Amino acid sequence: IVGEIDDEHDTDEGQHIKRLGPREYTVKALTSIEDFNEYFDTSFSDEEVDTVAGLVIAGFGHLPRRGESMTIDGVQFDVLRADKRRVHLLRVTPPEPREVSQTD
Repeated sequence: IVGEIDDEHDTDEGQHIKRLGPREYTVKALTSIEDFNEYFDTSFSDEEVDTVAGLVIAGFGHLPRRGESMTIDGVQFDVLRADKRRVHLLRVTPPEPREVSQTD
């Protein structure tokens, strides 16, 4: 067999991260830390948690409810959808890009 083999557990990154505006995105909570880091050029560790939900739950120290928000390493996470057992959808606002000063 040659080529990639997909199964029902494989997901496309494009389905997990959706751009809403210049610095505003929705991110499905089951997005892997690896995919999140690649998309946003961040460096969150995936040693303790595998998903963005795990990162946010660890940051809060509890299962957050809809409407709760926090900032981790400059990235703002707002819980858009959650139930009593899990987080489903987050709004993510990455930090402002740093201005690179040029000297002539």
